[in-house]
Amino acid sequence: MKIGIIGHGRFGKLWTELMSEFGEVVIFDKEKGIRSKEKFNNVCDVDILFLLVPISEIKNVCKQISNKLNKETIVIDACSVKVKPVKEMKQILKSNQPIIATHPLFGPDSVKRFGLAGQKIVVSNVRSTEKQLKLLKNILKKLRLKIIEATPEEHDKQMAKSQALVHFFGRGLAELKLKKQEIFTPDYESLLKINDLVNNDTWQLFFDMQLYNPYAKKIRKDLLVALKNLDSKL
Repeated sequence: MKIGIIGHGRFGKLWTELMSEFGEVVIFDKEKGIRSKEKFNNVCDVDILFLLVPISEIKNVCKQISNKLNKETIVIDACSVKVKPVKEMKQILKSNQPIIATHPLFGPDSVKRFGLAGQKIVVSNVRSTEKQLKLLKNILKKLRLKIIEATPEEHDKQMAKSQALVHFFGRGLAELKLKKQEIFTPDYESLLKINDLVNNDTWQLFFDMQLYNPYAKKIRKDLLVALKNLDSKL
């Protein structure tokens, strides 16, 4: 099996390593020196193509690959928001192009701390056959990942709370410049861990998940109102 990966950032490097177990891996990344017309053509002529690029880049990447893809190639994104990239992939890629949307709920840091087995990945079948979907699921099962099936809308509603809100809170903690100190409680230590984990991710990921998740703005505003109301009671 031939597997293509567009995007070789922190997660792209991890995914490349994981996919090497299942076949030949071809990589393309315009920012990492892994680029050429030949490499781009090769990455489009694969059995499975993973788009591991920022949410804001999905539209542009789809335009570049649309006319170069093998009609049997299964296109799979891994964005932390699903409604927007799914809509763009369906609109731009050819109507018969197989598409599966995914969101790995882990990254290099969590794999390093907790291992890969048991980590979760959301899968949404956008436009693929049962056989094509089974091919992806078999790969994920061999990696011992827990598969969660959800629609793009269901995904984004839940992620607004479990990811966008957590990252918003974590970035807010960073603004306070909290540090380790001699006198502290276990709860304070937990806050520092959230701070560290969230701030290892890029600002682009932060802005993308906040701006492109249609449910993120409301949950941010709800948090700010709740904190203001709580403060007014003191």
